[in-house]
Formats: sequence, structure tokens, C-alpha cells
Amino acid sequence: MKLKQFITTRQNTILLSIFIIILISIIAGVILFPTIFYDNWIWKYYWGPVVADSHGGTAVFNGVKAQEGYTLISEITYGVLVVISLFLIYKLLKKLKIMVDWKFALALMPYIIFGPVSRVLEDSGYFNPPAVYWFISPLIYLQIAIYAIFFLMMGYYIEKTFKSLKLSVNKVLFLGGLIFLIPSFFLIASWILGNQWGETAGIRFDVFLIVISLVLMIVAIVYLFSHYFKKNDFSAYKNPLNLTMLAGHLIDGITSYISIKDPFMMGLHYSEKHPASNFLLEVWGPLFPIVKFLLIIFVIYVFDILYKEELKNYSTLINLLKIAILILGFSPGVRDLLRVTMGV
Repeated sequence: MKLKQFITTRQNTILLSIFIIILISIIAGVILFPTIFYDNWIWKYYWGPVVADSHGGTAVFNGVKAQEGYTLISEITYGVLVVISLFLIYKLLKKLKIMVDWKFALALMPYIIFGPVSRVLEDSGYFNPPAVYWFISPLIYLQIAIYAIFFLMMGYYIEKTFKSLKLSVNKVLFLGGLIFLIPSFFLIASWILGNQWGETAGIRFDVFLIVISLVLMIVAIVYLFSHYFKKNDFSAYKNPLNLTMLAGHLIDGITSYISIKDPFMMGLHYSEKHPASNFLLEVWGPLFPIVKFLLIIFVIYVFDILYKEELKNYSTLINLLKIAILILGFSPGVRDLLRVTMGV
């Protein structure tokens, strides 16, 4: 009992101590055994792929080759980090008593969109080393998280301190995101209109319209279905956050199929970085967007229908998870869609 009380009362201290021990161990390993810890681990699976991405596919350091994209090891690592980050963000939002709902998701949209838009600028060759590394995943996600948390805290301070300004956390958060998003949009528009600073296979706005039209059509069908069967508790499929989450993953799935399998004969040579996604695309191209659609439909069903009563007191956590799921689909989807549209 005493041990349980000790762990409960000193939870943050214990977690911080574990983090420091792991960090010191890694640093010591890099210093004492650089070939094992850096060359064949950190470089090969984490930093090397970032450098390889900026170089167009492959990078070599001390004879160790790194390929752009993700491996099973890096995906597991980043997955664990995402879970930890979500937990810490959840604790922060709970402490600040910030409501995580559709309005909060809208406030985050400039940051969510900025990620793939700036990533496409990197793909087009707009940035040079070392700045280019800052716009390659996972560093791009770290960058966006820093911006979002900064304006979140600023919004919280302004809302509590300067009430006469009538600026809520969500308003400050949204306006802060526009600072980064608007210049990026301007550069993308400039490229599409003909002011290109790199090579292009041609502007394909027709593909952009096809993808967006398909996504809107499917989302509309889901909405109409939920409206027709509203008596059967399917109203969850009209929820704007749920529909946006579905749209984000549809953009990713459909664009991945079009860009990799190239049914429109665009001559672009794209490949899938994630092993699981690549497997589905290899089995049958359309299977990837179909699985994505069914997966999000299932997630909505579990959160908002099957366990609705059990989870009603955890709305902050559930909506935060939904936003995270939205980002995981929307970000790569918009990046791929813009790449196809710009021909890069």
C-alpha cells in the first residue's frame, strides 16, 4: 500500500526520472559506442532518413546507408512518442480547463494545413540545408507542435488577463496559425500560376478537382445516410469533427492510390513510405482508400455509438484522439494531393 501511495503521489517525479535515465543512457552510448548507438541506430533509423529525404532517397554516413521513409523500428518509436505526447497535451488541456470540441479543432486547422503545405514546399526544393531538415517529418510535426502550444498558452493568458479584448483561446490559436499558413499558401499559389523555382511534371488541377469531388461525394453520402437513419443512433456520422476526420483519411487514401498507381498516366514516380499502407496498395490499389474509409467508420462507431455512454465523461480525451487521427490522415493526404497538383 505504501508503494502504491508513493507512486501515486510522486508520479511526475518518477516519470521525469525515467526520462532522464533513458536520455543519459543514450548520450553515454553515443559517446562510448558511437558505431552501435549512432551509426547503426540513431542515424540508420531516425536522422538518416531525414537527410535521405532531403537528398532525394538515400544518404550514407560512415558506411551506413539510410533510406527515406519509415521502417518498422522508426514507426514503433514515433508511435510511442505520439502516445506520450497526446497524454501530456491531454493533461495540459485538462489543467487549463480548455474544452476540446469542434471549435477547438477549427482553431487548430491552420496548423494542421500548414504541415503538409510547408512539406510540399520542401518537396519542390524551396528550402536549402540546414533549414530543409526542419520541414521533413518528424521535425515538421515538432515544429508545428511548438507553434500551436505557444499560441495556446498565449491565448490562455490573454483570455484570463485581458478580458475586455474578448479574445478567446481558440481565436488567438487560430490567428496565430494564419501567420505561418498564409505565406505558405501564397508560395503554393505562385507555383501553380507559373512562378516555379524547380522542376515540374506539369500542373494537374484536374486531379485535384477529381480527388476533392470524390471526397465530398463520399462524405455527403455518409451524412445523408446518418440523417436518414437518425432514429437508429447514427447521428454521430453527422458530427462535423467525425466528417472532417473521415474526409482527411479519404484524401490520403484516394490520393495515395492515384499518385502511386497512376491511373491517369501522369508520369509521376511516387512510392509509399509506410509498410502497412504499401502492402494494401500492392494487393490492390483501391483497397487502401477502402480500408481507410472502413477504419474511420469503425472508429466513429466505437467512440460515439458502441461505447457512447461509457465514454461520455471523457469527451476531452476522445476528441483529442479524433484530432490526432484527423492529422494522421489529413496531413499526408493534403501533401500528396498538392504534390500531384504541382507536379513535384
